Amino acid sequence: MRLRELTAAQVEQVLADVFDAGVRCALLDGQAPGQRQWLLAELGDGRITGTCPGRRWWRSDRSAFADWSAAPPGPRERWRVLEVLVFCGSAQIRIGERAEQGWLAVDEDASALPDYLRPRDRRLLLAGRTARAAPDGAPFSLALEPSGSAAVLPLRWGGADTGGRAWLSVREYWARDPGTGVVGVAFHRLTGMGVAGAPVRPGRRTR
Repeated sequence: MRLRELTAAQVEQVLADVFDAGVRCALLDGQAPGQRQWLLAELGDGRITGTCPGRRWWRSDRSAFADWSAAPPGPRERWRVLEVLVFCGSAQIRIGERAEQGWLAVDEDASALPDYLRPRDRRLLLAGRTARAAPDGAPFSLALEPSGSAAVLPLRWGGADTGGRAWLSVREYWARDPGTGVVGVAFHRLTGMGVAGAPVRPGRRTR
């Protein structure tokens, strides 16, 4: 995996693409052309989720469930940002608090690494005993828990009670401590979201 820090101009361009223009993130697309992009944005007053399978974003603040979503941080409101993740199958952009810093992580060929150091893919179960899909056919669902908590997911899903499962996919990157020889997770990033299918066990490696 290759990791580098973004310039202030690049951070601003990512936010302008995703939130202001609502178009595909050009910086991420330059590293992973054509891959479906995903958005998880934590703001001081809520969360925005989204997906971009083509040219334009589907965002929760513009969905039928906008009342459960935060409003996007405008050009003069970047201070509202706690964390913004724009990601796809082989790359991720992370923008930190107040949009003051950002980083780009990109996959590289791991075939030369020993098996125990190759990246591992995992799927994490998303909460929501019941969920209601957007009535307009958009790729959103409002997931509800018995506790009353709710989340807008950029997926069409009926909730765990229907037998389906919604997943957040994570890739773990491993390293060995040169002093002790201990192997552990050195970095992780998000790769996508989906519905149905079995969880990927920690032992599965990417190639």
